[in-house]
Amino acid sequence: MRLLARHHLAGMIVAASLWIGPGTAAAACAPPPEPVVDLDIPRFYGDAQGSVIDPKQLALHDAAVNLLKLFVQEVAANADRALTAPTENRAREAAACALGWVEAWARGRAFLGRMAQPQAEYQRKWDLAGIALAYLKVRPFARGEQRAAIEPWLVSYADAARAFFDDPRHKRNNHWYWLGLGMAAVGLAADSPRHWVEARAIMQDAARDIAADGTLALELARGGRAIHYHAFSTMPVVMLAELGAARGEDWYELNDGAVHRLVAVTRRGLADPAVFAALAGTPQQPNPGAGAGWWVAYARRFPERAAGAAPDMKNSHRWLGGDVHKLLPVLARAQKS
Repeated sequence: MRLLARHHLAGMIVAASLWIGPGTAAAACAPPPEPVVDLDIPRFYGDAQGSVIDPKQLALHDAAVNLLKLFVQEVAANADRALTAPTENRAREAAACALGWVEAWARGRAFLGRMAQPQAEYQRKWDLAGIALAYLKVRPFARGEQRAAIEPWLVSYADAARAFFDDPRHKRNNHWYWLGLGMAAVGLAADSPRHWVEARAIMQDAARDIAADGTLALELARGGRAIHYHAFSTMPVVMLAELGAARGEDWYELNDGAVHRLVAVTRRGLADPAVFAALAGTPQQPNPGAGAGWWVAYARRFPERAAGAAPDMKNSHRWLGGDVHKLLPVLARAQKS
């Protein structure tokens, strides 16, 4: 399916399936949109450095990803509803909706077709992380035939996303860390030791990339968007460490506590952009965005390190499988099982 089609249908699907309020469902689960197999997504930067957004290109990009965004958001939202529903029946209904949508795209071989350009590859691996983490939340509700369709697809999806980064021409910057999060999520959600090993190796790469001052060289090279990309990198790095903890592995302490250094410098930069103006050697663009969710996980695990003002961010993002508050207990149960 072409990405530029059915935007109005996707909006109707999401609107039809939203919940009006606590304990009240607006409608039964809507049918999932047609699976998207091939991705054609233009880059939204106007310069080679990736520091200046081109408004016209951004509009084209946003139109191209709209259906994907709505799909992952709706799957994640229903997964979260399943974990907080007021009754068991409501929980099963929400989980069934999330699982039904993912199953439909799994059977349709979504994301496994032609990727027209690198931006399509980037989108594919971001959505991998979100879908796999949302599925992890509702996997206990899945029927055997659903698991038999979804989990092999997640494995194939992860392998396809990984292949792009085996080309040495492609930078292993924040995109590599996001792939690692997807690999770890698939490792847990599909019981795949191979993907867990790959995720661990990517986490080790991330820890090695974090300098003594907490910065990432390839993200400092983004110039005026250096703080933005440090925050964006912190999202998958912290969540990777959280998934590692679910398997009893302490990835926070790799490379002498590298993740703590990344969190610390990113937090300082978000509070005072002059920090990254000095580090990157150029003024930072305004309103960089703090990413989402990572502070919830980090502050819960390390309250002594989280003293003081918290970064201003949302607790939920589709590429983190929805609400991180709801994901963390799922990971804690996985650690005990």
